[in-house]
Amino acid sequence: MPDIIHLLPDSVANQIAAGEVVQRPASVVKELVENAIDAHATEITIALVDAGRTSIQISDNGIGMSETDARMAFERHATSKIKDASDIFKIRSMGFRGEALASIAAVSQTELKTKHKDSEIGTKIIIAGCKIESQEPDACPQGTTFTVKNLFFNTPARRKFLKSNQTEFNYILAEIYQTALANPDITFTIVKDGVIYAKYPKGNLKQRIIAIFGKQMDKGLLPIEDESSIVKIYGFVGVPEMARKNGANQFFFVNNRFFRQKSFLGSVMRAYGNLLPQKEYPPFFIFLEIDPSEIDVNIHPTKTEIKFSEEFNICQLLEASVKCVLGKNNIVPSLDFSDSADYTDMFSSKKNEPVTPPTIRYNPSYNPFKATESVSYPNTQSNIRNWEKLFDDFQTNKKAEEQLDFAEDFGENESSESLPLVSYCTQFLKKYILAFVNEKIYVIDIKRAHYRLLYDSFFKDLSQIPTQKTLLPVRIDVTDNEAETLMTILPQLQEIGFDIENFGQNSFVVNGAPSDVNMNEIQQIIMDFISSFEDENKNVKDSIQEKVVSKLAKSASLFRNPNMTKEEMHSFVLQVISNKSFSITPEGQIVTIIVEPEDLIKKFN
Repeated sequence: MPDIIHLLPDSVANQIAAGEVVQRPASVVKELVENAIDAHATEITIALVDAGRTSIQISDNGIGMSETDARMAFERHATSKIKDASDIFKIRSMGFRGEALASIAAVSQTELKTKHKDSEIGTKIIIAGCKIESQEPDACPQGTTFTVKNLFFNTPARRKFLKSNQTEFNYILAEIYQTALANPDITFTIVKDGVIYAKYPKGNLKQRIIAIFGKQMDKGLLPIEDESSIVKIYGFVGVPEMARKNGANQFFFVNNRFFRQKSFLGSVMRAYGNLLPQKEYPPFFIFLEIDPSEIDVNIHPTKTEIKFSEEFNICQLLEASVKCVLGKNNIVPSLDFSDSADYTDMFSSKKNEPVTPPTIRYNPSYNPFKATESVSYPNTQSNIRNWEKLFDDFQTNKKAEEQLDFAEDFGENESSESLPLVSYCTQFLKKYILAFVNEKIYVIDIKRAHYRLLYDSFFKDLSQIPTQKTLLPVRIDVTDNEAETLMTILPQLQEIGFDIENFGQNSFVVNGAPSDVNMNEIQQIIMDFISSFEDENKNVKDSIQEKVVSKLAKSASLFRNPNMTKEEMHSFVLQVISNKSFSITPEGQIVTIIVEPEDLIKKFN
């Protein structure tokens, strides 16, 4: 029998191994930036062309490499961080496996220029698909510059699965943010398609957070700092008002290494407790310092999952620490007039103005037991006979006021032979309508049905949604990444009634919005559009229109369930049943349940 097992060629083995390390352009940026940090760089520049598809260039002013080290760096498992197995459990540097450069070179055309601080001349190496094409001296400055071109040029199947440029760029920004937050003493510069996109100068941690995520973070961060025998905890947590639905801006670091862990996130969320609205998550930037021998960073190829020997105890300490800082800062709902007009004059009295005590007027001769008694007040004559009628108008007016807004939504009661026959309607639990229509039983969720009707109405003709101007322009400050997304969707927002203009690199001004949008929530609405926007599988315009219509419908739909008259219920049921999509909301929640009488009768058999 012939032998069939053989060793793979190095080029093939490296391409297979690269699948774990190099998943997309962001993986290349992560590995090369971490190498620059390990080289003691104080300035790092990331230059991208076509979101890394065409070119990724990482330049640093670190200590550089010698000619021999530059060549050895591309060999698999070549590293300066580990000499024996015990070193794996004492790691404080970022890259240590010696896989990154070999994997990157296996799926790209890579150029390296480097000069050691003690060398007079540098080295230039060009590699394509693991094959060294040239190595020669080069008059480059101290430090290292990696240029990675045509990523996945020799694995077209993997290149085909890359997302759009904007999506890939967002992945790259996420990696840069993680590294920049962990190293505020390093200056980071991002160049996108030949133009400086952002620059984060060195400073302290809070300055770095504000530089990346905007000035709105300045007043919403609470410092946290605690230390025990097993861990030191420090960083910042956000006030509840800064919570968002997508859980963005949540960062954990251990020994300056970013990681994700559900148990730690659970500890932070338990600390906030009922301070947060449902399904909203606060921003936080929490750093842990722990003995390297108490953690294992080698359990995941990308090193984002870490094993802790004292995980339970650390989680308990973390929850207590966050609770403590929230308690010390009296985090409770409050009114903030810092950016508004001076309201103190509304409550202050004029100087030297005499204080007039309140007075009570009464009729000392009034006898409530005399039926024909007249009640006299100064300048007033009235008869108490038929006094109940006074309250008839009061109840009628009150009921009319309660139902005015709701009645306007559904108009007059319709009557037509083509409409379904509504035999009976009643409202129960204030939340549902039970209706007998065309010999079937309908159970309708009022709020969801109203949302469904408004959604379909708005979607029929977006151009007919009227725009209301704001009394004062609303300024919105966003991050670099959010500004990029908002600029992408800005034309579509303007088409459907939003009057928004760019006020600077990361600032926008809202001058108007569709009339059904609550202007007190306009900033949160715009931020929701940004955070939930995805352009991967849908046309940009279609995607944003769906989100806008959904947001408008939710803003305009009923805030609470009203008390409805029979006429209003009848009109409402007709509109719901006449709508083709009356059974579910746009998100798939049940609006209407239909019960066949036969099914109900079977319950009694």
